[in-house]
Amino acid sequence: MDKAIKYIARIGTAIFLMALVWSCARIPGLQEEKNGEYIRIPFVRVLLEDNKSEIKVAAEQSFAIECLKDGTQSIYYSAQPVKIINQGNFIKVLNYKGNIISEHLNEINILPRGTNNKLQVLKKSYRGILKFLPSGGNIQLINIVYMEDYLRGVVPPELGKRKESEIEAVKAQAVAARTYAMAHLKQYSNQPYDMKSSIIDQVYDGAGIELKLVNEAIDATAGKVLYSQDKFVNAYYHSTCGGMTDNIEKVWDRKESPYLKAVKDGDACSWSKYFRWKEHFTEQQLRTRMEQYLSSDRGRDLRIAKIKDIKIIDRTPGGRVNRMKVTTENDIYLFKKDRIRWVLGRTSNPDLILPSVNFDVEITRFNDGYVKAVTFSGKGYGHGVGMCQCGAIGLSRQGWSFENILKKYYTDIEIKKLY
Repeated sequence: MDKAIKYIARIGTAIFLMALVWSCARIPGLQEEKNGEYIRIPFVRVLLEDNKSEIKVAAEQSFAIECLKDGTQSIYYSAQPVKIINQGNFIKVLNYKGNIISEHLNEINILPRGTNNKLQVLKKSYRGILKFLPSGGNIQLINIVYMEDYLRGVVPPELGKRKESEIEAVKAQAVAARTYAMAHLKQYSNQPYDMKSSIIDQVYDGAGIELKLVNEAIDATAGKVLYSQDKFVNAYYHSTCGGMTDNIEKVWDRKESPYLKAVKDGDACSWSKYFRWKEHFTEQQLRTRMEQYLSSDRGRDLRIAKIKDIKIIDRTPGGRVNRMKVTTENDIYLFKKDRIRWVLGRTSNPDLILPSVNFDVEITRFNDGYVKAVTFSGKGYGHGVGMCQCGAIGLSRQGWSFENILKKYYTDIEIKKLY
């Protein structure tokens, strides 16, 4: 943990110094500061894009363009959009007329000037700094942003627009998301970013989706994180538990965790549309779905015989299916844990996976005993590990504090103020 704090503090100081001089003539580079007294300003480097060969950038006000080339720094200013273009192992920047500002660069940093100025890129708005790096034939676009501002773009898509009476759930989500981010700083050790802006880490949509209530919740919990045994908690969360969460090692092939255990929350998430659900398949639909999954998983076209039976072998402590056996005319297939959601998918929306693996199986048969149709009657939405978001909202409506919500879903944890 000490290494992580020193790391975020060191570059956090650089960002703080940048803030002091953004309106001045010279802007310092993003190199690490020398040893000394550090200001603990956590930040996160978020990968926004790495699959485009050119990217247009603008800002609400003027901005600075820091160009780095073989250790040499050049600073330019603009009030008009600029375009960053890949040059193989380098990148270049053009002004709004298409004229070259600088080329054969190793790195470009765009820094907004003035108070509350935001950068605009890829149809979204962002706080902080935008870093551009060459990456093969494309460009890596990274947002370097203060941790609290990062959360302003993470929490809204997770919980949606909430009421004042639900702010304790929003606070709980803010603390969980902050903890997740802090625990995963430098997780991509060979990359210049800490997080990806997708469900691989946490969905991050920048400043354009900020909500007043969410910002209030983030400010009210600033710096607060979850600890277990003097380490950051892996603060997993999901939409709807259906009445009970689960042990992490029973859902995924992960080590047992003292704080990610099966927890009952009764009907706290019963208001969710996924508290109870059903998916109905004909035998042909189910067989086709399994063939698609198996073909993708094994890397070759695969066909299976008619399905004769489906049995749940055992369940997790939280009631989810641990192992499921599908018997066909020719083979027996065994599917395990959360991966079953991908195996089955949905008929109601073929592009989506099954809401959860907490389900019962009802089989309708032809007179000859073969399967005619299968109905999966389930509970919840998501993997079921950690905090139930709809449950947190339900508990907040009942008057629970964010501290008590977090301590319910993450067992035997501490809430500490890191900065």
